[in-house]
Amino acid sequence: MTDQLLIAQLTDTHVVGSDNTEELYVDNNDRLAQAVASINGESPTIDAVVVTGDLTNTGTQPEYDQLVSTLAGLEPQVLTLPGNHDVRDRVRASFPDVPWVDQNHASWVVTVGKARIVGLDSTIPGEPGAEFDTERAAWLRGVLSEAHDGPTILAMHHPPFATGIEWMDNAGFIGLEGLDALLTELPVDRIICGHLHRPIVGAIAGITAQVGLSTVQHVDLDLAPAAPLSLILDPPGYQIHRLVDPSGHAPSMVTHTRLFETGNQGFIPSWADEDS
Repeated sequence: MTDQLLIAQLTDTHVVGSDNTEELYVDNNDRLAQAVASINGESPTIDAVVVTGDLTNTGTQPEYDQLVSTLAGLEPQVLTLPGNHDVRDRVRASFPDVPWVDQNHASWVVTVGKARIVGLDSTIPGEPGAEFDTERAAWLRGVLSEAHDGPTILAMHHPPFATGIEWMDNAGFIGLEGLDALLTELPVDRIICGHLHRPIVGAIAGITAQVGLSTVQHVDLDLAPAAPLSLILDPPGYQIHRLVDPSGHAPSMVTHTRLFETGNQGFIPSWADEDS
């Protein structure tokens, strides 16, 4: 039987409190509840869930209370990272079972099965952009320098590449060259991110880096120079990263996207038993 590990990725859930007054385009909290139910219903079962930031909409305590209540329904282990809409200390306090690093950034390392998942806090408090500073560089170098018999996934909120959607790219990524250099020296097997609210694949240091899709509204795909801010109500979902480590072979990782609120369920067509 194939030895596989299934890691689900939620991102940009933007949970709101009951006192929210900001305009919403969908029911953020209901969308997350649907995702939780869908993940719990996956077969084979999911081994862990990584939530790559923007957990809440404005970082208030009522939002984190709602977030914790909803994610408590998940059957797999839950690992969270802050995004630019979050407050680090409230993320730490809301998820005390996550082994947070004892430094200013809210990062962590967890082993799930044979996979080492490294959660790197890429946020700058109060700013939309990302930062990879000397403190985080020293910490990540120490983590990746340790031997590990299995694949390593680096999870972070901000994608480490420009997408061509300028109004999102403009937030910037301070220290990106340093991250590139470190990952060239100490590579990981895959990078998973959030922030962009739509599935995108890029690379850094020759490593595939992919952005998960949000459970709320998505960023519109407009690659025209200086295109205005634009959102789109695409179907929400999450991604499932399937890691396979058959005996005698190098680990491989394949990513699937699970959509919900599509109005469709899988079915077996009448010609399925016919000879191809």
